[in-house]
Amino acid sequence: MFVTALSSPALSQETAKVIQTNLAGVYQGKTLFIQNPYDRSSKTFCVEQILINNEPLILNYKLSALKLDFDGIDLYTPVNISIVHSDTVCSPIIINSEAVLFHTIFRFTSISLSDSALTWTTKGEIGIGSFSIEKLENTFWNEKAVVEATGVYEEESYTYLPQEMEEGANKYRVRYKFPPGNRNTYLYSVETDYDHYPVPVEFKPASAKTRLYLSRLTPYEIYNDSSSLVLEGHGIEIDVTVLRQGRYTIYFNGKDPGTFIKE
Repeated sequence: MFVTALSSPALSQETAKVIQTNLAGVYQGKTLFIQNPYDRSSKTFCVEQILINNEPLILNYKLSALKLDFDGIDLYTPVNISIVHSDTVCSPIIINSEAVLFHTIFRFTSISLSDSALTWTTKGEIGIGSFSIEKLENTFWNEKAVVEATGVYEEESYTYLPQEMEEGANKYRVRYKFPPGNRNTYLYSVETDYDHYPVPVEFKPASAKTRLYLSRLTPYEIYNDSSSLVLEGHGIEIDVTVLRQGRYTIYFNGKDPGTFIKE
């Protein structure tokens, strides 16, 4: 579906109004072509700028035909194309809108990420497909889990619990794989992210005979005075009975070091 709207920058009376034509769809691996008319009176081409998902494209706008190859966009990812052009007389023409229009009643209606859960809702499931939860790691999308879809047409909600959120930026997306026999293959949700900065782990007692108690579940490493690793694990309690008496340093997930005495 196409939407044309006036933008709202402050313009002088001598400046032509800025029009924005929008096209929302899904990248299907095809090139999109846009006809860019030339205005002989102003000696300028129609299109001033094109944005995909709010990111401006670097193109030669002094051409009568513009080609969008969607570089860096993953297959079946939602795209919102904004074509910025001046005055109402000039109208760019989208030649093959079917390159991004995706004919399916299935859609993601929401997706959100918190420090403990990834949740999403859908509408239009027909038959039982599956959801692949993907996380962006070192510029690559890696699959973390697969959740079977329930096939509920009206609306359904799903929740995935990440094993552990990394400190800093965490970015996820969900890929829906259509049931067998569907002419579509799969469809991505929009990407969602969460900046995770957990409270440092605290522990007690400072002098222990048998156990240390941690403020939350976390990986830990314990080193002796010679900087040798003597104990490691993942938990909220640590059995230190195997350690000899002395001073030790403990790290939580590789940071937040503290010291304690083994009695």
